[in-house]
Amino acid sequence: MILRRLIPALLILISGTLSAQNITEKEKQEILAKSKEVFTRHYHFKKHIKPTTDYLDKQWKAGKYKNLVTISSFTDSVAKDLRHFSKDGHLNFFYDNAEIVKDNNKPRPQIPGGLVNEKFLNNGLNKIEILPGDIGYMRVQAFGSIEDLLPGAFTFFQNTGAMIIDVRGNGGGMLSNLLLSYLLPEDQTLLITLFWNDRTDSIYTVKDLKGPRYLDKPVYVLTDKGTFSSAEEFAYDLQKLKRATIVGETTGGGANPGGIVNVYTFTDSAQLGLFVPMAHVVNAVTGGNWEGEGVKPDVASTSSKALEKAHTMALEQLAAKEKNEFIKKRYVEMVEKGIANH
Repeated sequence: MILRRLIPALLILISGTLSAQNITEKEKQEILAKSKEVFTRHYHFKKHIKPTTDYLDKQWKAGKYKNLVTISSFTDSVAKDLRHFSKDGHLNFFYDNAEIVKDNNKPRPQIPGGLVNEKFLNNGLNKIEILPGDIGYMRVQAFGSIEDLLPGAFTFFQNTGAMIIDVRGNGGGMLSNLLLSYLLPEDQTLLITLFWNDRTDSIYTVKDLKGPRYLDKPVYVLTDKGTFSSAEEFAYDLQKLKRATIVGETTGGGANPGGIVNVYTFTDSAQLGLFVPMAHVVNAVTGGNWEGEGVKPDVASTSSKALEKAHTMALEQLAAKEKNEFIKKRYVEMVEKGIANH
């Protein structure tokens, strides 16, 4: 349940209406006090709690926040100070304006996610297509509720020779184990274990899928520094299982899952929440995770050139293993002509 709360957090991450709204000294004081309380009660990594809250008190007394007159400038500054010792990129504020709060209190259907944040168009699975050379391309910009979309997508890709999955700019969302399952054998594979303060959750691949698995074919995953959270887990797990080649930039480095806790309700009913990491992740292969370091690509590339690089690599890999000389020649010609120049 806590992890599912990541989705509304990402949906409401819009700064336009937030930045224009003023904040009073009384609101700042109450928000800071409540934020310290929430952080103290819920933050998983206890050694950082007292130094952080002491640091926030010091910043307040020094007048750091006094000249910050908008909600966004104040919360951005406090969030940066919350991360001062932990360097935990998940620690952040999220704002629900009054309209969204009102809509969330209504019976479904709610506002479609793509109308609030374009990364959630089609629940995050934004694009599928076949690139030259019969290379499948899937763009996943957020991990929303894509379970009903994946069977059709993988049926669409079943005749391709290789596949590219693009998670550049994907800030996370729900767990990625379902998408991972389509790329791995049927046996349930332990991916990660989540260690909460009061329980442990083991996350496996899904054994029974509604669509065809994509096995024994090359897979490339595109990443950049905007790839974060469960999108990083997706790349990290595939890399450590040696199932995919990661192409692009080192990712953002946020591994710690948690949830949003309400901090303040404004007079217009808008709400401010603080995302607090409440667990740590252990990968089944490495015994570690990507927190603070990110997922390092197997093949480094700028974000803008990552798709071109992966497409070229896929064509070269297919050419190298192809025994039919006519087909091999066609792959080689595509590479030489720069057909993968996106």
